[in-house]
Amino acid sequence: MISINRNLRRLAVTATLILATTVANAASVTFNNVANSVDRGGAASGFYSLTLYTQSILGMCDARYSVVSPPTTWTADIRSFADIQAGALGKFNTPFSAATLAKYSRAGWLFSQIGTLLPADYDGQADIQEAIWKIMTPAYVPVGGGAAAWYAAAIDGTHNAFDWTGVMRVVTPNPDIQSSIDVQEFLVGPGINVVPVPAAVWLFSSALGMMGWLRRQGSV
Repeated sequence: MISINRNLRRLAVTATLILATTVANAASVTFNNVANSVDRGGAASGFYSLTLYTQSILGMCDARYSVVSPPTTWTADIRSFADIQAGALGKFNTPFSAATLAKYSRAGWLFSQIGTLLPADYDGQADIQEAIWKIMTPAYVPVGGGAAAWYAAAIDGTHNAFDWTGVMRVVTPNPDIQSSIDVQEFLVGPGINVVPVPAAVWLFSSALGMMGWLRRQGSV
């Protein structure tokens, strides 16, 4: 009886900690429409309209051959530069390696260059989008006239360790396959919280409280 109670306690602690780990970093993402993106070989290239948590934002997908159609909602983890560098998984760093880190840094540099364009330069945004697609999937052949130049600049060796902390967040689906769909990964601006802190704090406190309660029970 004592051993059963002990095992139940361990399971309770494990479940609480797992819940804290998974729920605290989960975000609800909705793909609303393709906004002002441009057709490139049958694919919409440029910024898409998304809702992340309850915030309406623009995001740029990095996975050319993953497809979602509006309106679609899924769950995702929001990754910062520090997260990816520390080994947190994105769609294109499984398995984690120096080469995959370079992919995200090159994509981050390209994303940072959107600020050099005029706000309504949707073709320019589409060119950068296509260059990101080729960074992540080298077999992709860009369609837009300016995409090849952006791609060449990104892989010239000077951006392999680009720190995109102040530029970008990666919204990576978790899990990759949801409702039988290979869900897109999106790049968004840095104004989105990496972790919804109140939930994380509450769950962590709950785990600590559970552990304290179990210790007290064990001493009775």
